[in-house]
Amino acid sequence: MFEFVLSLFTGGNAVFLLLGGAIIAFFAHGARQRAVGARKEREKQEAERLKARTEADQIEDAIAGRDPGDNRERLKQKWSTKR
Repeated sequence: MFEFVLSLFTGGNAVFLLLGGAIIAFFAHGARQRAVGARKEREKQEAERLKARTEADQIEDAIAGRDPGDNRERLKQKWSTKR
């Protein structure tokens, strides 16, 4: 068994093993970078949604003339009854 493994790393086979390993590493790295980029994009979009929702709530409160604390209490009661 050891001789077989050793024979893979000597001679012409070593070039093919190194080339195959490099190709696999290249595609694995690309897949990981794509996953990281997608996660960062989702986090960015979620932060933008939260910011937009907060601004919309502030505008709604200003238009209605309500205190944000009163709105929180009202929503807390509304959501606690739905569970």
